[in-house]
Amino acid sequence: MLDAELAAFIESPVMQIVGTADATRRPGIARGVGAWRARDPDTIDLVLSAWQWPETVANIEANGRIAVTFSRPSDYVTYQIKGTATLRPADDGEIERSAGYMVAIVSTLMRNGLLPEIIAPWLTARDVVVATIRISSVYVQTPGAQAGTKRASIGR
Repeated sequence: MLDAELAAFIESPVMQIVGTADATRRPGIARGVGAWRARDPDTIDLVLSAWQWPETVANIEANGRIAVTFSRPSDYVTYQIKGTATLRPADDGEIERSAGYMVAIVSTLMRNGLLPEIIAPWLTARDVVVATIRISSVYVQTPGAQAGTKRASIGR
């Protein structure tokens, strides 16, 4: 389950790397531009650009399988959430919330030495959609002895 600590982590300025695959298991990758706990405690909403990541959107529409890695740039504390997703258009409030995330992650990455022109291609609000992810498992992926261990599992 997505407890308060993990929810706060994914809602903070962390990198959001989205992994999907097509029917032939060809991987697709994207970057999220904002995530938060959804109404159901076993789900999260993740915003991504359908314009920038059309293969990822097509993969989600085709099979729903998704894995999202959330990594804090300052110390590489990292979690991966796996589950199934459905897509819908982002509403105005979600677009605004995503914009706040983009400002926060750019600031965070700049404090870690990245130039804005390096960061800019990762982040766009063009044609954003929301992937509502029903969580099936959470893994610790922070480098070290615990990497790859399951943090939580939800029976479905």
